[in-house]
Amino acid sequence: MESIESNSFYKEFAIKEKFNMDDLNQIEDLALIPFITTTTFKESTGMFKELLKIPLESPEFKTWNVSSCTTGDPSLVGRSLDDLEFLASMTIKCIYEFIPIPVEEHNQYGTISMNFAPNVTFFDRIAMRYTDLRPVKLYTSTLNDITTKITKPKYLIKFFILKAFKEIIKRRGLVGAFGIDAKHVIKTINKNANKPADKQKNISIGGSLQLLNTFMNKYLKEAYINFDLPNSYITTGGGGWNGHKSQLKYPPIEKTKFVSDCVEFFGTKVENITDMYGFTESPIVFGSHWSDKYQDFIFHCPPQARIIIRDMNTLDPLRNAGDNGFLEVLTPFGVATSVNHAILVDDQVELVSINRCPECGYEGDTFLVQGRIEDKKGLGCSSLVEWI
Repeated sequence: MESIESNSFYKEFAIKEKFNMDDLNQIEDLALIPFITTTTFKESTGMFKELLKIPLESPEFKTWNVSSCTTGDPSLVGRSLDDLEFLASMTIKCIYEFIPIPVEEHNQYGTISMNFAPNVTFFDRIAMRYTDLRPVKLYTSTLNDITTKITKPKYLIKFFILKAFKEIIKRRGLVGAFGIDAKHVIKTINKNANKPADKQKNISIGGSLQLLNTFMNKYLKEAYINFDLPNSYITTGGGGWNGHKSQLKYPPIEKTKFVSDCVEFFGTKVENITDMYGFTESPIVFGSHWSDKYQDFIFHCPPQARIIIRDMNTLDPLRNAGDNGFLEVLTPFGVATSVNHAILVDDQVELVSINRCPECGYEGDTFLVQGRIEDKKGLGCSSLVEWI
């Protein structure tokens, strides 16, 4: 295996685990591959450089991807240009397959895209607050940067000058000077609705779950505004359903109510509401669709990866529908720079099916994300919402 040959730490680890390549004869044997936990990439462990497979000064090394985190202990994953290009291809594949916009309209000409997030430049500046390493880029920023390749989104987090003056005077800071550009959303939707039917574009809304939920339940609800947009599409990502995102705490967001609110306030069809799941340490991005049966988003494993659900006590692999455990993601792609081909994340998931989705027929294992296990404060990729 390439990781054993190119990384001394992993080689010693594989020897300690008594791993033998000759033991890999069938798909179930993938569980024998020694995995690395996401916590190993934490800056505090000092292991992130030890997990590199190429020299740091190598021309192939492009950047450190850093997880969004305000506790001072982010994950750091080295990535090459090839790694980033694979991550881009996975993200675009996920968008095409799980956001049901006609292919020819997955661009700025056929769809109006609005993102409840800061722009990429702002994301990059946030990344520099999490670590002294350079070059560095937020994992979330990388994903947002990728989406600009197929659309031209309007980022809805805006800097308000008058609020800035107040915040400087009251708190000697600028955190409260940022907010949602609600006027742009209302104006854009109304302008599009006033056009002839054959001139109207689809509306695609994405970004932070918390910010979108706040926009619906504060601004739209209090202003008694409802839209009739059956051809709109809503996609969230980054987690935060349990009400914890970094040090920020807020009431938990019920998935069923969130989906219901999207239908009520935007007129979006349930089948046009999706969630995306991924984490900094792995290059794989998982798409989903809403399931009335499970009252949850069913996530699908793409053909470029395999997943293993491991028992939370024994770490033995589980393969029966309904089993709950830690999620492990394995892939040979997009891992040229760091040892991240087999990553165990401390998220609890429930296995729905193996090989094929029982509802949409997508080939590959499917699962539900129950949430973070050990880190109840939640260090996910949307934690930068605390800035707002």
